[in-house]
Amino acid sequence: MKNREYKTLVAIVLAMTMVAGTLSSASTVVYAKDNNVKTEASADKSDSKSNKKSTSDVKTLKDETVYAKIDGSGAVTSVTVSDQLKNVTDKSEIKDVSTLKDIENVKGDEKFSQKSSDLTWNGDSKDICYQGTTSQTLPIGVKITYQLDGKNVSADELDGKSGHLVMRYQYENTTGKSGNEYTPFLMITGLILDTDKFTNVKVTNGKLVSDGDRDMVLGMGLPEMKSNLGVKDLDIPDYFEMEADVTDYETIEGITIATNEVFNELDTDKLDDLSDLKSSMNKLQDSADQLVDGSGELRKGLDTLLSSSGTLKDGIGQLADGSKTLKAGTETLLDGSNVLADGSWTLADGTSQLADGTGVLSAGTQELNAGLGLVSNKVSNELLPGVKTLDAGVLEMQKSLGAQLPALCQGVSALNTGITQAAGGAAALDTGIQQVADGAAGLNSGIQQIANGAAALNSGIQTAGEQVGQLNYLANQLCTALSGNTAVTYSADTTDSYDEIAQLQALRDSLSADENVSEDTLGALDSVIASLSWEQEQRNEVSAQNAAAAAEIPQTPVGMAEALANGTQALHDSLTTGDLAVGAGTLDAALNTGSGETPSIRSVSQTISSALNDGDATTNTASIRAGAQALDAALNTGDPANNVPSIKAGINSLNEGVNGENGLSAQVNAGVSQLKAGTSQLLNGIDGKFGLVNGLNQLSTGAADVNDGAATLNEKMADANEGAKSVSAGASQLSAGAGELNSGAGTLADGIQTLNSGSDALIDGVKQLDDGAKTLNDGMIQFNEEGIQKLVSAFDGDIEGMLDKLNTMMDASKKYKNFSGISDGMDGEVKFVFVTNK
Repeated sequence: MKNREYKTLVAIVLAMTMVAGTLSSASTVVYAKDNNVKTEASADKSDSKSNKKSTSDVKTLKDETVYAKIDGSGAVTSVTVSDQLKNVTDKSEIKDVSTLKDIENVKGDEKFSQKSSDLTWNGDSKDICYQGTTSQTLPIGVKITYQLDGKNVSADELDGKSGHLVMRYQYENTTGKSGNEYTPFLMITGLILDTDKFTNVKVTNGKLVSDGDRDMVLGMGLPEMKSNLGVKDLDIPDYFEMEADVTDYETIEGITIATNEVFNELDTDKLDDLSDLKSSMNKLQDSADQLVDGSGELRKGLDTLLSSSGTLKDGIGQLADGSKTLKAGTETLLDGSNVLADGSWTLADGTSQLADGTGVLSAGTQELNAGLGLVSNKVSNELLPGVKTLDAGVLEMQKSLGAQLPALCQGVSALNTGITQAAGGAAALDTGIQQVADGAAGLNSGIQQIANGAAALNSGIQTAGEQVGQLNYLANQLCTALSGNTAVTYSADTTDSYDEIAQLQALRDSLSADENVSEDTLGALDSVIASLSWEQEQRNEVSAQNAAAAAEIPQTPVGMAEALANGTQALHDSLTTGDLAVGAGTLDAALNTGSGETPSIRSVSQTISSALNDGDATTNTASIRAGAQALDAALNTGDPANNVPSIKAGINSLNEGVNGENGLSAQVNAGVSQLKAGTSQLLNGIDGKFGLVNGLNQLSTGAADVNDGAATLNEKMADANEGAKSVSAGASQLSAGAGELNSGAGTLADGIQTLNSGSDALIDGVKQLDDGAKTLNDGMIQFNEEGIQKLVSAFDGDIEGMLDKLNTMMDASKKYKNFSGISDGMDGEVKFVFVTNK
């Protein structure tokens, strides 16, 4: 084993040990900003590592995370495993091994086939992310214990309590049990504390991180490593402890991460040379001593620099005052030269513009002279005839409107009268429809009652027929049994109570008192009652005839039984197939069911009543009652709630707007009269004595004189412009020189002022360096005493045995790639996450 690799491994272990030792000696607050910086650096390192693997490794990588929920004592309540198969070689099919249950693809729709613990995923050149559950025992764990005011308590007993709390996370690693190889795991726990409930927080083997509102405790440990290495001088923590004053305790949100990845980064194959190790430790000790001495000398030098910084500040202040005076003088010179340059430039620009203007003026007067002649010609030959035509056209329009506008007014008035009559008719129609709708509702109610009565009557007749049939059967049986018995007295019951007739009569009496029920309804009900009464009379007549015939039959038991059988047979035929049964059935069908394509009276009545009163919600069809109301409202009332006027009011307004005192007719007549007066004035303004034609002729004559003067002025302004340009050039050169001088003075003053302002920062920086040098010196002394010397002393003993154990430990760590199963053709990584149930 080579010295370099061994030093790397030991440095990792000892670095963690020294960090834990440093944290256990004092509670240090690290703010969130600093923590974020460290986190980002770690993320960058992780990304770099991931990229390195994906480009160099040709095997499929199985990245596994085991999520375990734990209770307040650390006992595992459930385990969910998340696996990601990184398909770095774009395979279409991935062979996998897993002991998980309830496997589910969580980031895609790729399918898999399973045979025992062997899985085959349809990768389709993509990564596979899936999860499942397991009841396997985890190789690592955590045991959480609590003390409140010096007494052991459980997590449940602690809820809501207050006092001084000591919470201990004891990390566990069972990989080295029962003769198995020990696999090292680094375990890190984070706890989020509410600062209103937790105060005076102290941490052993961890750190306290605060953002002002909440505290986060970070603890770490390497369970069972110290015992597996067999070392005594190295303090390798396997737990962390947090103590605080707590008020109304609530379960703390906590998460613990366990990973062996840090140990897999070492190449143990090269850890084979110990000859240079002790020499390197001695050099390390010498270097540490030199660092301690150097930090002391640095502190002395900064003390000297700090004591002489006052003299430097005074000199810089005097230099700054002089630079301000120089800057003020150059600014005065620059302002004057700028004023001169601006004035000369303005002069030159003005003369140039004036020369240009006189040239333009000369050209313009020529164009004006020519243009005035052209305009005069256009006005006389084109504009004047057009205005005359416009005046004649307006006169013709005035005559035409005088004949047609009254017809428009009469039409609007007739439309107003017609709408008013239609509105009256709509109101009357609405009233009639309401009455018809109310009558239809009453008729529908009566028909429903009649239909119900007809159905009951038909059912009653059928029931009576069945009962008489049974009586006829018994009579025939009696006739057979009584052959030869003595005579008995025969009595024929010729009465038959029709309760249905009484019920229908009561219904008729009740409906006649309702003013909403029409005479047609009552007439239909009277017809039913009359039909049933006729059937009653026919039945009574049959009963009387049966009684007369029975009187002539010998009064013997057999004769009486035969008479009874004949009578019941006749009654049964009347009730089941006679006119009474047929009539009741026909009435029931007509009222309730209809026949073939002929609907029932009940359904027709309901349809009429619904069309008038309800409409059809399924087809969004309004009722006739609602349509009549809407038509009446649209014509007569409108919608006041939405400020919508009625059609009647609108046509009245239109009629008033056209035929009223200030209506359209009057306004059009007045407007046309004004237009005719305007065209007459326009014609006079163009062709009159003082009109436009005469004025243009005079203006053209004057423009010729102006043209001659403008040509002379243009020649003289050219000479003046050349002189002004010479003055402007010299002033510009003077201004440029003054500007450069002022700029240089400003730069000098700014630099000296910056130096003067920075002198305070320089002194503060020197003070900070001095303080930092002191801290550095103290830290180097502590690092030398607690770290380097301790490390060197560790190498003074027998390390060969520890080295062998380290080799075995690192090899076991590299073999442990997965928890739930992994195929031979895969590389793997695994980490465990313990989450506290809250």
